[in-house]
Amino acid sequence: MTMMLKAEGLTKQFVLHNQGSVTLPVFAEVSFTVERGEAVILHGQSGVGKSTLLRILYGNYRPTLGHVHVRHGGDFVDIVTATPRRVLEARRKTLGFVSQFLRVIPRVKTIDIVKDPMLARGVTDDEASRRAGDMLARLNLPERLWSLAPTTFSGGEQQRVNIARSFVDPSPVLLLDEPTASLDATNRDVVVELIDEARKAGSAIVGIFHDEAVRDRVATRRLDLTAYRAAA
Repeated sequence: MTMMLKAEGLTKQFVLHNQGSVTLPVFAEVSFTVERGEAVILHGQSGVGKSTLLRILYGNYRPTLGHVHVRHGGDFVDIVTATPRRVLEARRKTLGFVSQFLRVIPRVKTIDIVKDPMLARGVTDDEASRRAGDMLARLNLPERLWSLAPTTFSGGEQQRVNIARSFVDPSPVLLLDEPTASLDATNRDVVVELIDEARKAGSAIVGIFHDEAVRDRVATRRLDLTAYRAAA
């Protein structure tokens, strides 16, 4: 098997500078690897740092200690120490983050939002348009919405646009933060199918799911962060 992600000795503390520099420890010495075709689900009660760890893996948070090595092309990139340009390059081609919230530039058409990651990876415009339309239809978004900006869509519709953008051409490493939250049962099942298809195609997945049934369907392995809880 091929290792796609390696977390090494990750420790995180938040320092509350506006509250007398109080230090809040989150977790300590988290180490694990993720291979191609694995779906590692972060587990543990609220407050153990699941979302914090996912943001560290993506480079949105800097750990207090530790490293995150992502296989990017033929090399490994340390997301913690790499330059911002190198991190952005890894995100464009290798490292994807799927949340339950859609953040886009206003007035951009829905189909263009879904096409964008494919165009960045060299897919032709015609092919990207076809695949984007197929994915939006699969997620039950009617064609009359495709030419509209999604900023006025319902929360569930925006979430499906976000999922379509991420799974129309899945990244080699996918970080999933509650992608099925607020979806109805039909669309939740579609997303579970998309996750399973991406994994079987070789994506390495790390995810958070509060729905036990979804966790059971998606996970190939669980990582219980309770074991890494930092002492206060």
